[in-house]
Amino acid sequence: MTAIDLEKARKAAEAAATKLAEAEAAEAARGAEKAAERIERQHELDTEFLAQWEKLDAELMAIGSKSAADAVYEGADPIAAVVRFWVERAKRNAVRTHARNAYYRLHGQHPDDMFARELPWRDMRIADRLEDAIYAASSRHGDDLADKLEAEWMVE
Repeated sequence: MTAIDLEKARKAAEAAATKLAEAEAAEAARGAEKAAERIERQHELDTEFLAQWEKLDAELMAIGSKSAADAVYEGADPIAAVVRFWVERAKRNAVRTHARNAYYRLHGQHPDDMFARELPWRDMRIADRLEDAIYAASSRHGDDLADKLEAEWMVE
């Protein structure tokens, strides 16, 4: 290659490097803009979620708060009642974890220990819980029938 060819190649490389740097800068600016938009959107979503997480937690508690004994007493399948209790409990913990994470994202610090505290883990002991539920429900049914028989067949 001649000196002229080398100079042309050098100028072409410099032009390509300048063009590449401009494209990289534009891409970085777009990336930074998208990141800022994501952060702003996340801030809005976290604020909205924190305004209503307690309502969602209460709804899940209402769904899963019926004891297995109550469910069996009302004619439900005891296994389904126990499963429902634990499923709703897990959902409540997920909501509470999300609330703590949203708080952290908004405030940059962890919330106080009492905020959206995770429900404690308990040993499920499914067989024991089923036995307790069936026993309690059967006792209540027996008590109901005894009350009915007494009201109908006993002189007061």
